[in-house]
Amino acid sequence: MTAWIDPHDSRSSWDRDPEESLPDRIQPTVKRAHDVSLPFQYREQRSFDGTLSDVEVDGVEYTSGEYVVNAGVTNQRALKLHVRGLLWRDDRPESGRRFKLQIVRGAPPTETVPYGEYEIWQRYQFGYVTVDPIDGPNFDPSDDNKQTERTASPFGALQKPLRLHISELELVRNPSFAKYRLTERDEWEEYGAVFRWRADAFKHRAE
Repeated sequence: MTAWIDPHDSRSSWDRDPEESLPDRIQPTVKRAHDVSLPFQYREQRSFDGTLSDVEVDGVEYTSGEYVVNAGVTNQRALKLHVRGLLWRDDRPESGRRFKLQIVRGAPPTETVPYGEYEIWQRYQFGYVTVDPIDGPNFDPSDDNKQTERTASPFGALQKPLRLHISELELVRNPSFAKYRLTERDEWEEYGAVFRWRADAFKHRAE
């Protein structure tokens, strides 16, 4: 007869190998940000097929996109974010947008309050986007006209995907001050605590 299992026994009694261990618990956001060594850098590639949200540019709400992000914090704690890629709508292929974007903030962080204003350089071009099921999106420019802009923007006016990337960098630059500012702005859950559920956040990574 199989013996009854006492619920107060160790987990090894429940058909678990005694040598098997549970995965390490993910540490809180600020602790992980504190542990990052500088210089910090990561590269990510993202694709959205009709699932892109909170991205409206010049009156067009884009629903699809493909872009590459290079982001980092230097030894001097300067923040740099570079993004290049395509935005488009399946129902308006002529509204496609190819772009390069760079956002920077100088060091030291004590002279640039987190989630304040950011310097932005961008270059973009309009055209048609067609999507091949194998090769992915293809951009055909409407003309050779490329527009370049230099502006400054507050954190809240940036597109949400950019805000998430910037927030990770701000937390690396100055974890305690960044958390204080997000709490003060009532945005800690959206742009701070959210990284608790991203195992790859605050890691040097390349995709």
